[in-house]
Amino acid sequence: MAGISVCRNQDLANVFYRLHLIEAYGTGIGRIMKAYESLEEKPSIETTKNTFKIILPNINAKYETGKASALKTERFTNSAAGTEKSLISEEKVLEYARSHGAVTKNDVITLLRVSTSTASRVIRKMVKSSLLKQNGQARNTYYTVIK
Repeated sequence: MAGISVCRNQDLANVFYRLHLIEAYGTGIGRIMKAYESLEEKPSIETTKNTFKIILPNINAKYETGKASALKTERFTNSAAGTEKSLISEEKVLEYARSHGAVTKNDVITLLRVSTSTASRVIRKMVKSSLLKQNGQARNTYYTVIK
């Protein structure tokens, strides 16, 4: 706390200084303490013969419990909406496959206006659920409805 800094690796300290990762030697702990000045909880410093550990209290912790419940509600709502959207997507793919006799990944991309990975995920889920059957391999892969 006296502001005295002993650098153990001058080269490393110079690199950090040039990269603007540190401002000046020996100012960090003072700046941390100043940041917590107006708060109830203060940082604590534990020292041993050759090391020190500074424990910074989470000043945002009291706000996180309200956020956590809001996030859980939002995730549940988004999950339910995602499930509904997934079912609608599957219905569109099944309808397309029935009317055209088969469906390809490119058909799903165009039909659902999704990326290649999303189309693959939808198809994979439908195959796993025994809604579609995979026929062919690689570029010649197409999917038919299981009756």
